[in-house]
Amino acid sequence: DALALVERARRTLADHLGVDRGPDLRAAHLAVLKGEHPVRPAAPTGAPRPGALRPGAPDLHPVRPAAPTGVPDLGRTPAPVAEPGGGQARKGAARGGNVRAPLTGFVGRDAELADLLTLLGTTRLATIVGPGGAGKTRLATEAALRENARLPGGAWLVELAPVTDPADVPGVLLSTLGLRTDHRALGLPGESPEARIAEHLGGAPALIVLDNCEHLVAAAAALSERVLATAPGLRVLATSREPLNVPGERLVPLPPLLLPPEGVDAAAATAYPSVRLLIDRATAVRPSFRLDAGNVAAVSAICRRLDGMPLAIELAAARLRTMTAGRLAERIDDRFRLLTGGSRTALPRQQTLRAVVEWSWDLLTAEEQRLAARFAVFAGGATLETVEAVCDGDPGVLGALADKSLVQMGDDGRYRMLETIRAFALERLAEAGEEIALRRRLAVHLRDLAEAAVPWLRRAEQLEWQARIAAERDNFSQALHFAIDRRDVELSVRLCGALVWYWVLFGSREEPTQWTAQVVALVGDKPPDGLAGAYAGVWFTHQAMRLGRITTDLTQVTRKLDELVESALAEGPIHPMLPIGQAVLALMCGRVEYAEALLDRLAGDDDVWLASSALMLAERGRSEDKLERAAAGFRSVGDRWGLSEALLSLAAVRAADGRPVADLLAEIREVAGAWGDPNDSIVTLSRVAVVRAQTGDLDGAAADLDRAGAALNDGVPVETLAHFKVAEGLIRYYHGEFAASLAAYRMAMEVFSDTVPDLLGSVRTHYGRALVAAGDLAGGLAQHRIALADERTVPHGFPLSGVFSGFALAALEGGDTERAALLFGAATSGDDADLAVDTLAGVARVRTALGAARYADLHARGAAMSEEELRDLARTTGEDQRTRLS
Repeated sequence: DALALVERARRTLADHLGVDRGPDLRAAHLAVLKGEHPVRPAAPTGAPRPGALRPGAPDLHPVRPAAPTGVPDLGRTPAPVAEPGGGQARKGAARGGNVRAPLTGFVGRDAELADLLTLLGTTRLATIVGPGGAGKTRLATEAALRENARLPGGAWLVELAPVTDPADVPGVLLSTLGLRTDHRALGLPGESPEARIAEHLGGAPALIVLDNCEHLVAAAAALSERVLATAPGLRVLATSREPLNVPGERLVPLPPLLLPPEGVDAAAATAYPSVRLLIDRATAVRPSFRLDAGNVAAVSAICRRLDGMPLAIELAAARLRTMTAGRLAERIDDRFRLLTGGSRTALPRQQTLRAVVEWSWDLLTAEEQRLAARFAVFAGGATLETVEAVCDGDPGVLGALADKSLVQMGDDGRYRMLETIRAFALERLAEAGEEIALRRRLAVHLRDLAEAAVPWLRRAEQLEWQARIAAERDNFSQALHFAIDRRDVELSVRLCGALVWYWVLFGSREEPTQWTAQVVALVGDKPPDGLAGAYAGVWFTHQAMRLGRITTDLTQVTRKLDELVESALAEGPIHPMLPIGQAVLALMCGRVEYAEALLDRLAGDDDVWLASSALMLAERGRSEDKLERAAAGFRSVGDRWGLSEALLSLAAVRAADGRPVADLLAEIREVAGAWGDPNDSIVTLSRVAVVRAQTGDLDGAAADLDRAGAALNDGVPVETLAHFKVAEGLIRYYHGEFAASLAAYRMAMEVFSDTVPDLLGSVRTHYGRALVAAGDLAGGLAQHRIALADERTVPHGFPLSGVFSGFALAALEGGDTERAALLFGAATSGDDADLAVDTLAGVARVRTALGAARYADLHARGAAMSEEELRDLARTTGEDQRTRLS
């Protein structure tokens, strides 16, 4: 009754006056929770107090004044409750519990609640563990509410947050159960809390929730073990930031709420619990708030930046009463100053985000605080070995931080820190004056890792090293930022110069585009002394990312690379990709003889990987013998990337000749399936589908495309998705599904125009063919003309056969068969002949329409025309004129 009165007073003060309880009322509340006696009237002078013993004797059984009529005696066990039918309840059978339904809705933890209820049916001690603000108390309360309805002994929530003395824990438990007594006498025979609880429950099944145990973990653990041993029908559910470490304890780690990916739309965002929680709490303070296309990006960003932690999201939602989602997202990095608007009736440590973290931080030892601050230097988590190397971390201390939910260890063995905790810890690291030194130590450690990985990325061990580098992606990004911002040329060049070879083989274009540009800008045109090889790799990758956007003469670029490679060779061995890059750039700028001579020389190199790469590129990959030798070389060194590239080129050559390629495609799929990066597998399987489609096996192509599509997810890079869409567009086109084909091509073109413009010309010609086939002749011709005229999308060395055959198909649909024959002559002869399925089908139609002799004559003329003559012929296609030739 006293607790209920305190609660009513607290709510009245908060709701009507906007103030919290005063110190007297808070002290009275704590006294009741502890089971302490109310102050008694002083006895008359000289008269012994009723129940008092001889002077100096302990007051074991004080006698309390009788309660006024109608007022319950808070110090006595309630009388047995009358049962229906006139009987009394069995002695010791507790009823009802004390768990009250919260005033806010339960959002986002339905799966965790179901799992917890199942666990409570099979275990006697479970502990919900997680960082502050994860929602441990709320989940435990929801579970207790449901258990209370079915347990004869009820469900009892024991609030340990206000308790500061471990000796008070048993008394608070007894007080919660209505078994108030003098907590100082609990150690006497017959007066132990576990004995009284067992007697009170009488074997009836019940649940006790010990909430917020982390600051009293030893006392809570000891009490839990004793009461469970004494009361066989009892179960205990604890919430804590660290385990109780009691035999038989089952841990229930509470992860953050599921987060929406970038780019999610409003409809899809509501499927994520973190977003639903923010919407629910935001509409409570701002009823007009709605999630829509205008704010979904900001709302999603807020949830991600707050780690999906429920309390932080609720604090952010409170800010939406006076701030737009966009403005809040812009300022969320200043989270500790911004998120301070918690409930007035909440515990002080739950009213601001900083207080939530400070509560956990203050429970750490000095050694734990030191390592936690240093651990914050990792943007993407770390392995134990890295923590030891960079932070001088002790495994035992790191384990203690994991036990206390300051860091979490994932299934991959890496330790991670939530962003909110990390932001707080970084402040402590800066205060200790260690931030710059720790960031540099991490950058140097990562530089050494990246340099050690370089040779292994081309060998059978490449998957292991690929995974090691990929796991450090966020840390590498932070290290590069640090090195470049501090204008550390050596560290920047060495770190970026080692990573470029990982990015070229396995990474996306975003990272090399971003970082190589910044390093080149930092260093300038001249390589630093002793770093010519590393800088040449950075410079080459920077230019490779710009192909299709280079406005200067490409010949200048390739000659600059030649100079850098020569300087690098003077300092020592270079990465074998550099001479391969020299040959590729030379081919693209028309230096064919120089490139072929270079490739011929490299094909005989002792480095098997280098020789195989040169063989694969020789004669633009049209030599079957060289491609087979290249594939054999890549197999011998274990390079799956090189092997898949060689096999794809070999399959394309055989498919063009109408020969079987099933064995090659099967091997490619096997190699792609072994890659650790699913994005690489998606691209490879998409290319396999294209090759199979070009052989006429449309069903097999569709099956390959389905395999690639099964690996797609919301986080796939747009470049990967674009490669998939190219394959989808081609296969849909061959199936006559033109609307779907056009949609796929449009998406791919949009991505490639911003990321890989050198691929745009090929995709555009396919898009133009699909437009023509769909009946839009003018639209198809327009796409072909753009591809033909745009030197960005048709760079030097790009085979124009696909463009000319696209014009030929358009001329055929427009009824100009003679012009089509000329253009097919240009497209289906020579080393770069276009032998695609639709091209060959168009050739057959023109031959039938004109007759074999006439077609052969026009085909030969087209094959003999100069490129400029063919460009003129193509450009005038569809201009209401017919080719008239004698």
